[in-house]
Amino acid sequence: MEIINQTSMDVNFLHDYVKEYNTEDLRVYMKDIRVGARVPYSGVCYYKKGRIRVSINPKNRYPLKIRVGSPFNKESWRYYDMNSYEDIASFVFLHELSHYLDYKTGVPVRCKQTKSDCFALKKMGRIS
Repeated sequence: MEIINQTSMDVNFLHDYVKEYNTEDLRVYMKDIRVGARVPYSGVCYYKKGRIRVSINPKNRYPLKIRVGSPFNKESWRYYDMNSYEDIASFVFLHELSHYLDYKTGVPVRCKQTKSDCFALKKMGRIS
């Protein structure tokens, strides 16, 4: 995996998450979110190209709450605190990595947001 880091943060810790996977053709682009954006983070996986883009708002205040659960069932929603830049970068990266790994193994990638969120939280040790 190659990380193209366009932030002032050290993001080499992301390599620790992919040791057990074949990610040699994966490129990860880390950048600050665009100026004026009101969202705390964004991520996208171009799985056919083997690219993941993670954007974090440098003006985030921590802890930052994220919501995980089905968009169709509010009772399923759970909230998790992301306590640092590293936490939110890990969460977004791992979420997108889940989509990439699904594609590489032939699992349909459509509508798997909650599954990818849970993958990220498990890898981060937040849920079992």
